[in-house]
Amino acid sequence: MYQWFLPVLILLLGSFQAQSSQEFPWAEIATLKVKGTELRLRGDFAGANRVSRQLKETYPDLGIGYAFNLNTLVTQLSWDEQQTRFDKDILQDAEKTLSICRKQIDSDQGDYRAHYLCGQAHFALTYLHALRGNYYRAGTNGSKTISSLEQALKINPELTDAKMHLGVSYYYADNLPSYIKVFSKLLWFIPTGNSDKSLPYVREVAKKGKYFKDVAKYLYASILIEGDDEERLATGTTLLQELVSSYPENSRFQLRYISQLGATGRHEQSLNAADTFIATDEQYKRDPVDIDLARLWVTRDLLNLKQVKKAIVTFNEITRQVSFPAWGRAWYLLTHAQISDLQKQRNMAKNLYNRVIKLHEKYPSSTILSLARAGLNQPFTLTEPPL
Repeated sequence: MYQWFLPVLILLLGSFQAQSSQEFPWAEIATLKVKGTELRLRGDFAGANRVSRQLKETYPDLGIGYAFNLNTLVTQLSWDEQQTRFDKDILQDAEKTLSICRKQIDSDQGDYRAHYLCGQAHFALTYLHALRGNYYRAGTNGSKTISSLEQALKINPELTDAKMHLGVSYYYADNLPSYIKVFSKLLWFIPTGNSDKSLPYVREVAKKGKYFKDVAKYLYASILIEGDDEERLATGTTLLQELVSSYPENSRFQLRYISQLGATGRHEQSLNAADTFIATDEQYKRDPVDIDLARLWVTRDLLNLKQVKKAIVTFNEITRQVSFPAWGRAWYLLTHAQISDLQKQRNMAKNLYNRVIKLHEKYPSSTILSLARAGLNQPFTLTEPPL
């Protein structure tokens, strides 16, 4: 679904039972927050989990550790939205966060941190419930996300980072799936979007954010490359390139950049980026599954360059497709179908195209669907260019 939705629900928030908010060591907390965010940006989730545990143990009366963990969990979930192993923890940590922030708001309506904390928890719940098809819960939490974040900004207009989460919430409220929008006038819980604020808000955080500058940069890039506007595509691709340079160990940034180069027809550049990614496998201790995902993008680039023999060789090197995220499995099946057509194995190709189409409910990519349906109607063909 929204694979890119690189998700970012951290922040210094919390309820304060025995002490007032002014009495907590916010500088020390901020140091941990920066450290944890950096670890996530580098793809080190084990390190981020250690920071989360430290925050929970050191500040048990605050919501900081729970909110931080929500961010890590949602980041991991966004890579493969069909996995359910994070669902229980997201639900539990979100409810714990809400119980803390609600108490603080009851004692101090002007505590922007508490409103901000509630906004982050509702944001996580909105995302999870939307993925699982619980649209009533997604809608109610979406509305609460927006109202909580707007209130936090009303109290503290300098809270720039909150505009990232609010901007993303506005964006998706304005870009709901069509089958939900049909009922939006009848269902009060559908949140109201604001296109005029969505992108400018996320862009502002990408330029001026205190803690989430690079996180916002990724989200902003992901939104820009969804459409077909050439200027926006170019800007989004440039932002991804900057993230790749800043965080070479983050496989997610790398793979997104490689695929985006291929999607915009820059196949030679995509191949070069993939070669660099694979060559630094040992240096950055990359997941073997990520290496195979890179090989999948290499295969597609080679097919687009009509280098069929090389494409087939590369495709046959992929051995971990069963561990691919849902979107990766869809692209793998489509590529397998197209290669089967090239090898004159039409029955196998048709079977694979049908499997891709059946995946539509779980991975509704119009690009993949159109290619699968086209292949089902007419065999996929390519010819090698003359030597």
